[in-house]
Amino acid sequence: MRKPRIFCPELSAPIYKCSNIKQIHHLAKVLRLQPGDSVECFDGKGSIAHGKILELTKAFISFHVDDVLNASNPYKKYYQAIIPYIKKENLIFSLQKLIELGINSILVYKPMNQDQSLAKKDLSKLNPKLEEAVVSACEQSGCNHIPCVNYFDGLEQCLHSDKLIAGFEGLFVLDTIANEYIKDHQILNLNSISFITGPESGFSQIERELMNGLELQSFKIGHYVLRAETAPIVGLSKFQSLSGEY
Repeated sequence: MRKPRIFCPELSAPIYKCSNIKQIHHLAKVLRLQPGDSVECFDGKGSIAHGKILELTKAFISFHVDDVLNASNPYKKYYQAIIPYIKKENLIFSLQKLIELGINSILVYKPMNQDQSLAKKDLSKLNPKLEEAVVSACEQSGCNHIPCVNYFDGLEQCLHSDKLIAGFEGLFVLDTIANEYIKDHQILNLNSISFITGPESGFSQIERELMNGLELQSFKIGHYVLRAETAPIVGLSKFQSLSGEY
């Protein structure tokens, strides 16, 4: 049986104390761990360690930490997904699967063609839930590098931010109306790949003009229309396959 994993932002000290109520509840009530049980600790930056529970209370859990090792990123390239705010459950699902596939960075933007259920909501209130989902997905999947997640009020702000890692030559649009499929020779020489997906109702005309003005390459990734939450998952899988990751 695989050891339970827990996110520990700091692994340098021999004793780590966690006061995260949700983590405590999961370890104590769901997994029913007790003092003396072993866990795997990770700091989200590539370091992993053996942890042994010393004390477990309702308010905190403490571990003895040793055998700290550095785990390298198993992928050849750096992958970044630029995705829209969509319904919370669907967005969390998408984030979880992207992490399971090895995404390195996620930029979340507010699309112009927004789902009506989100139109009057303060989307920034979703962000803490998304960050919890990201950490949880890393704990469950074995990913030791927590992806950077950043949020933007619109696609234009996103594309002109310093969080874009690939440069425009490594930035691609995954679009249902594109005419061309991506080929391996178009990405093999790139160290970083960023890709943009749109909301359920597609990109707005203004967003399309923005991307056209930046001369971004647009590709289709399937014969059928994909849902907003599955498009980035399929897109990442496609880029990784063409890059020879598997």
